[in-house]
Amino acid sequence: MTLAEKLREEGLKEGLEKGLEKGLEKGKREERITTAIKLLTKKFGPLPEEFKSKISKLDSVTLEIIIDGIFDYESLDDVKKYIG
Repeated sequence: MTLAEKLREEGLKEGLEKGLEKGLEKGKREERITTAIKLLTKKFGPLPEEFKSKISKLDSVTLEIIIDGIFDYESLDDVKKYIG
């Protein structure tokens, strides 16, 4: 195997690994979106579409904060500080 072939193979392997990591992170984020909406709906009833839309645009860290605080919220106003 030539040096060029080795470098190409390493580049492909690295690209596949990064793509897989990115795909897994996207899947985790989508799961957090679903979980946040489900928990908030269970606690407060049907959510306004605008509220769900804003939640679906949040990053993973903010979604995790919302999920972790679900028992502390008394109303959706308590959650609005995270969704802007």
